[in-house]
Amino acid sequence: MKADTERKRYHKEKLHKRKNRLHVHLSKDLRAKLKVKKRSILVRSGDRVRVMRGPGKGKEAKIADVNTVRRKVYVEGVVSKTAKGRETPTALEPSNLMLLSLEPTPERKKVFSEDAFKKKEAPKKEKPPAKKEEKKEAPAKEAPAVKKEPKPEKEAKAPAEKPKAPEATKG
Repeated sequence: MKADTERKRYHKEKLHKRKNRLHVHLSKDLRAKLKVKKRSILVRSGDRVRVMRGPGKGKEAKIADVNTVRRKVYVEGVVSKTAKGRETPTALEPSNLMLLSLEPTPERKKVFSEDAFKKKEAPKKEKPPAKKEEKKEAPAKEAPAVKKEPKPEKEAKAPAEKPKAPEATKG
């Protein structure tokens, strides 16, 4: 078919046909979990994706919104700043994304097994031990009060006197 005819069809597609162009590639791990021979699936908000190309490349985040009219996907954390300094979400092509995990929906539950919706547990990071707060306790009533001797103060050194220059004799 001619290129201009293809472009015309692309721009004049009806809404239910535009949805077919919102499919996103599945990661190899997710493809193995699904146990269905599919390379791509229709994306929904709430799915976790990795940005493969474009702004935010390498970022893994949830899908915030899917715009079927414009055929664009908005990912949390992928933003651009306007001239006024306000952050606006950046529209991404679905072909530039890779699905990592699915959001369970009734339609998807019918097609895929429960294993597909189990989220991969991220390795837990160990927190550094919390600093112990020093508590000032009042001396016990039973124990005799021990007087602390003041520390000997360092003797203040007198500033060294500058040797006076010999006075010139008049003569």
